[in-house]
Amino acid sequence: MQINLKEFLEQTGIEEPIYPGKRFVHSCRQPGEYKSHCVVLDWRDPDKLRIEIKAGLSGRSLEPKKLKYYPVSLQSPTYVDVEIVNDNDESEDEEEGARGSSGKGSGGKGLKKTKSLDDIKNSAMSAFGEAIEKAAPELGKIVEMVIAGTKIAAEAYGQVMGQLANEIQHGKIIVTDLLSKAGDFVTKYEPPSFMKSKGDETAKYSYDREKNADIGFQRTMS
Repeated sequence: MQINLKEFLEQTGIEEPIYPGKRFVHSCRQPGEYKSHCVVLDWRDPDKLRIEIKAGLSGRSLEPKKLKYYPVSLQSPTYVDVEIVNDNDESEDEEEGARGSSGKGSGGKGLKKTKSLDDIKNSAMSAFGEAIEKAAPELGKIVEMVIAGTKIAAEAYGQVMGQLANEIQHGKIIVTDLLSKAGDFVTKYEPPSFMKSKGDETAKYSYDREKNADIGFQRTMS
């Protein structure tokens, strides 16, 4: 299933620019000890964006001795791998060609205007912003989704991503709700606007509620 990354980020409320080569940590601070978590957007691989939920606020993988105090749902891997589909190189080449063909016949007439240091800085920042906007493609394809250590079927991607965007926007990721959304996929549904269905979206996805009923809770010795 395809995903519009720009629209997805807009729905999450994340305003930080995301582009190839960047790793961004969005904190979800919660009251109480060992409950805070974060969303890591890792685009260091230019061909793939990973959206991952991690325990703690640093975005780093915690050591087992500390991770064990967090809910089980945060101890298990939860991530979405998105393969970048569209490429902006062609449009950039066209723009370069258009710029190269313009302004011909000037003959070098006229005086060059000396730019101030502020003008140079502003021009550089503007050019950087434009480059970042061009470098970040909108269209991607989800190639793998794992929720609380459970690999999710492709038919449920739309349901889960819609729930994930909503939870990120509210600053609290409830992993068990994401897993439940995958299990609630029974028949045809209307995916969120940033998702585009591919193939048969009517297949039933099996979810064992009894098996996963206690996920997120730790048994204590009595």
